[in-house]
Amino acid sequence: MSIQIRDPEVFGVTDTTLTVCFRVESGGAPVGARARVLVNGAVCAESESGAATRVVRIEGLAPDAEQRVAIEVAGAAAPARDRYFPELVRTLAAPRARRTARFATLNDLHFGEPRFGGQLTADHEYGDEADGFPLIRATDTDVPYWRVMNDDAIAEINAAGVDAVVIKGDIADRGLPEQFGFAREAFAKIDAPHHAFLGNHDYYGRHAGAGEVDGYALLGQEPAPRTVDLGGWRLVLLETALPGDHHGVFDGDRLGWLARTLEETRETRTPTLLLMHHQPVPPEHRDSYPNSIGMLPEHSTEFFGLIGSQPQVKGVLIGHTHRNRVRRHRAAGSVPFVEVHCTKDHPGGWGHYELFEDGSFRQEVRRTASERALAHSTRCRDCFRGLYRDFSLGSLAERSFVSGG
Repeated sequence: MSIQIRDPEVFGVTDTTLTVCFRVESGGAPVGARARVLVNGAVCAESESGAATRVVRIEGLAPDAEQRVAIEVAGAAAPARDRYFPELVRTLAAPRARRTARFATLNDLHFGEPRFGGQLTADHEYGDEADGFPLIRATDTDVPYWRVMNDDAIAEINAAGVDAVVIKGDIADRGLPEQFGFAREAFAKIDAPHHAFLGNHDYYGRHAGAGEVDGYALLGQEPAPRTVDLGGWRLVLLETALPGDHHGVFDGDRLGWLARTLEETRETRTPTLLLMHHQPVPPEHRDSYPNSIGMLPEHSTEFFGLIGSQPQVKGVLIGHTHRNRVRRHRAAGSVPFVEVHCTKDHPGGWGHYELFEDGSFRQEVRRTASERALAHSTRCRDCFRGLYRDFSLGSLAERSFVSGG
């Protein structure tokens, strides 16, 4: 059978690196044929992995320069070019200021989730398997996929040597004490200080008959809202969940607390990032999915106005939607609202951030690259009639960028 290079992607880019993902298959099964990754005609990396998907990181590139990326496998045709695998990719510009800190984010870990995929039900739960709607169960493998994805992402974060880790909600799939126990055990392996806040799923214990479950106490974390100072920046951790509901809220005391907190960083000219679970939703988009499960639009309008009045706010980092997406809203000025894909399925991974003295920051979303994690995340990409890849992945510019300054 012929060998094929399947689904190539330029997954991430920095000022000096490119990360490329692809599969090498024969007869629909992965093979360990040697692949060469070339940049501007020069071989920069070789791979002989038999993993479901290969992740290759190329370093030492010139900043702010066009890079022509190619993949070669003996006996295989060159892969077609598309929006995920363009002819040319430009590296980011070199930083113009001193880097002061690095941190990582995890979100939508869903410890204890029994299954993923199937047909979505009316209340956005994973339903039955059907043609085009594969169902992936935690019992399909010896180690549940959620443990694999979360443990291996944490191992990569430790290897990266960041200064802090922030976990942006949906930690326990059903908000059950044993699920928070699994999470606390995993988070104990994080080398850097870690800071977690809750999402909507973390309050679902009442639906499962567990009553009121204090996820913060079970994780050994202070409740949000709260702040973390890092490298001359302030990270503001927000609580957006309405216990028992899927959508988010942010009004009254929550909005007032944020306004007072931001006045402090404005007076001291401290660059500030907000981190939250639910995405704010403009009123005109309230009825489209996943906006229908985001922050209430009437609360979002006030939120946008507050952010727009605070020039020290450089970005808003979000979870919840299981996708990579960056949006800006007129009332909030140039501030990017950044959604990052989930840790526990496709493409599976974590966000890496660099903070700089000039008030700029950089994001690079990374894909968890262990062989067992790639086996799971590759299975998930074809869920929901094959649309999940497009939904979750987003564009390269939404995964890797420079902002602020």
